[in-house]
Amino acid sequence: MRMTKPALCIIALITMQVCAEAQAIRAAYKFYYKKDITEKGYYVEPDMMLDYDGRTAAFYSDASYHRDSLSALAFDNNGNIQDQNAYDQIFNYRQNATQDITLIDFGHRSFEIGYHDLTVHIIGKSDNLEMPQWELHDTTTTSALGYEVKMATADFMGRKWIVWYTEEIPVPAGPWLLWGTPGLIVHAKDSEDIFTFKMLNVDMPDTPIRYNNLKKYFYRTEGRWKYYTYDLKKAEKIHNKSKRDYDYLFELADAKTSNAYFVDKDGNVEAFETKNPHIPLIAEEYWK
Repeated sequence: MRMTKPALCIIALITMQVCAEAQAIRAAYKFYYKKDITEKGYYVEPDMMLDYDGRTAAFYSDASYHRDSLSALAFDNNGNIQDQNAYDQIFNYRQNATQDITLIDFGHRSFEIGYHDLTVHIIGKSDNLEMPQWELHDTTTTSALGYEVKMATADFMGRKWIVWYTEEIPVPAGPWLLWGTPGLIVHAKDSEDIFTFKMLNVDMPDTPIRYNNLKKYFYRTEGRWKYYTYDLKKAEKIHNKSKRDYDYLFELADAKTSNAYFVDKDGNVEAFETKNPHIPLIAEEYWK
């Protein structure tokens, strides 16, 4: 079923009304992605979380959220350990979890994407929150979680997305910047099979969603962090370059050398590769 432009406008108005009235949810997703289009397997982020309350949404790694909260307690502004107990707990959480965060403010029609590598924060801001122009299809099936789901497709930020949403959870939310369907998105993939989001579970959190805490994390003032805030296009360009070239990342960090390594609690050393493949969620062709 292809939607006309008037129908899309009506959906957008209904969506914004639902956003204003929605109950808070927290949904967990697995995020599969490739760094190189030729790869057969996927890298996996197993604990991505969607927090949504109708006014705001946040998409982030649960492990990183807890680890960074503990880091704020464990270290002083100079990076010295000030709380040994908090420091020890940091290692209970996955050390290589992504620290990328997406924050949406539906009321102001704006969003921010934060990328964090080493001591560098690159923040991209946009005051033009777009809802993907979904084409709703009659195709219906049952998801692995038992929900009846329907298919929708959209060309969005340089990629074609195929999603499955359920009207049994009537909130227009989904992972990353995928939102605006007539129900929660439980599965999403791009047409090239580079990225896939699979929902694992969903509940109504007992505590407020973490949007405000994550927002504060974007703009911490400790001396050991380097912050770069740009419009979204420029931030994406700098981030993509820093992911592919760690020498450039170390320039951003004002580091003297790119001969960097990570040491875990047991003293095991893992070196960083300086040149790496990388495919961004926002296709680079989108900016041309």
